Amino acid sequence: MDQQLDERAASEMAAKVRDTADDLATETEKAVQDGIDQTKPLLGDLRARADAAIEGASDLARRASAPVVHAVDAIQAAARDVGQAATTVYQQGAQAGGSVSRYTAEQPLTALAIAGAIGYGLAYLIHRH
Repeated sequence: MDQQLDERAASEMAAKVRDTADDLATETEKAVQDGIDQTKPLLGDLRARADAAIEGASDLARRASAPVVHAVDAIQAAARDVGQAATTVYQQGAQAGGSVSRYTAEQPLTALAIAGAIGYGLAYLIHRH
């Protein structure tokens, strides 16, 4: 009989433990679900703020890059203009050199007199202080 009482007591104790464990699991699940439900709005707000920050950074990058693009375009245009001007000056210099060479070949005495006059004028300017 003692054994039957012990088995019955153990069975009742096991049932109470099982009920208590079920109750504890139910309460824990409810507490976790409540915590999740409370954090969902915070996570949504955090995501909205992060999206706004990303959009702001993207907009700032777009606005900052526009002047840089314009500056690069202006520099490239200026470089093209300088290149064209240098080519023009080179061509004019080559033409002038060709003209001087032709004139010297056609009029050697006149060219020698002009060169002498230029040399004398430069020497006068250098030594006259």
